[in-house]
Amino acid sequence: MKDLLEVLEINPEKLPKRCTRAVNVVRGQWVERGQPMDGTALAQFLDQALDFCKQMELGYPKVLLLRLKQLQRGEWRPTPGAVN
Repeated sequence: MKDLLEVLEINPEKLPKRCTRAVNVVRGQWVERGQPMDGTALAQFLDQALDFCKQMELGYPKVLLLRLKQLQRGEWRPTPGAVN
């Protein structure tokens, strides 16, 4: 089974260390919510997860916001079958 960062095509090695806690929280929430993959469901999940990070004052990597905006504009979609 692939990880959220793999689904979002994000290289974890390039993420700022200061964002580790937020990334781990978002990964956990993604699994808890059934690993949404559909573009609309994934965008809704990311929007809620980033709002949660803001409320908890967790600094999240900007690439998560980038993916959210790309999903909302229809500029990016997860690769079909990305989660095995």
